[in-house]
Amino acid sequence: MQRKPYLAAVSLALCFAAVMTGAFLLRDRSYYLISGLILLFACLPFAALFRRRRVKVRELVIVSVMAAIAVASRAAFYMLPTVKPLCAIAIITGLYLGEETGFMVGVLSMFLSNFLFGQGAWTPYQIFGMGFAVFVADVILRRFHLQEKRIAVAVVGGLCCFMLYGICADSCAVFAIAPTLEWKSVSSVLLTGIPFNLSHGAVTAIVLFFLNRPIGEKLERMCVKYDLFTEGEPA
Repeated sequence: MQRKPYLAAVSLALCFAAVMTGAFLLRDRSYYLISGLILLFACLPFAALFRRRRVKVRELVIVSVMAAIAVASRAAFYMLPTVKPLCAIAIITGLYLGEETGFMVGVLSMFLSNFLFGQGAWTPYQIFGMGFAVFVADVILRRFHLQEKRIAVAVVGGLCCFMLYGICADSCAVFAIAPTLEWKSVSSVLLTGIPFNLSHGAVTAIVLFFLNRPIGEKLERMCVKYDLFTEGEPA
């Protein structure tokens, strides 16, 4: 299950370019178009597996199930805006199935769950921010072999959710509310989002602390039993 997340990094850069195109050229009006481009770019690293080897149906099923669990985890707490385990579920997916898989699950689950919570100009920022936070957290934890460290997983995941996702999601408000992109106006908008982002990051850390190993063990067991997410024979 050793992966090189270079394609995911390229995909992330393309997603960022799409968000900036929507912000500066389209003025956040064609958010469905930008969201579609981000989804397409997010799937590229996983789709590249088809060129290296035969992707098994069981792998697609597991990815779909993890995305569905992430969507359901957000919908289950719809009455509590800051209690959203979606980010934690996507990070756990990336820890045990690869960074590119976690990145795709984060982007896909955020986009799909927004059909329940509402699509809008904020959607591209949210789905990019979720994929960005999940990817960075997975890269740090996997590269330093911290998957088994409950505190490390919780801290890194919580901080990435708080800082990276928070800044990306709040950027929509920056472009919509701030009259000019000056530090004073930008900082005032970002500071108002700190309480929400802090709570979101704390919930992500708590979920990771308690559910990382239970869910991770199930994913590891399935990967070993059915020989999934391995670099097998080329297609």
